[in-house]
Amino acid sequence: MERHPLSPGGSTLLILDACVLLPSRLSDVLFDLMLEGLYFAYWTGDVEAEFLRNWPQVHPDASKSGSKRLKAFQRATNNGHLIAGYDDPAFMSRVPARVHENDRHLIAAALVMQNAIDEEDEPARHKIIIVTDNTKHLAVTDTRKLGIEVIKAGAFLDRLFEAAPTRTSWAIAKSISDLKNPPYTKAQLAAALRLHGAKATASALAKNAGP
Repeated sequence: MERHPLSPGGSTLLILDACVLLPSRLSDVLFDLMLEGLYFAYWTGDVEAEFLRNWPQVHPDASKSGSKRLKAFQRATNNGHLIAGYDDPAFMSRVPARVHENDRHLIAAALVMQNAIDEEDEPARHKIIIVTDNTKHLAVTDTRKLGIEVIKAGAFLDRLFEAAPTRTSWAIAKSISDLKNPPYTKAQLAAALRLHGAKATASALAKNAGP
């Protein structure tokens, strides 16, 4: 069994954008997939600032709980999540010109990770993926030429489900089990994932949509 099925023999390194961390059900699933060992999750200080800034607008009924949620994300990665040094001109200067100014940090952070991977014996075995629902600002084609993939959260979940259906299902089952206040059914989580574009994953979950 491949540890990281999207990178046979290597590691799948995800950079998570704030827009995929903010929706609670989506981030629940993303982190349970990480805890299942399907990939490593990272993000930047800019992502944390954006997350905290936007949390009250996304979750007005729980506007003060953003920092608690962020700390839970940090604990899930054993505080090994934060990418540093991406503001160095050596990395920022390589970001494609068509990347939106506010999102340049994501590409630069991926370049930092790529630089570290290049020092390993078989760098081609590893994969760096930026997961964001704001792909239009990240010059997907230009960024791919750098060896960095940009993908929407739903498409990423479907790809992971296709590659490792059993382990993905285990992780989603944990998400459902952990949701107690209020409780969530499989059908409800399937509907939530479908809203985020994970159609194949949601359809598989809905086929067994008992409590």
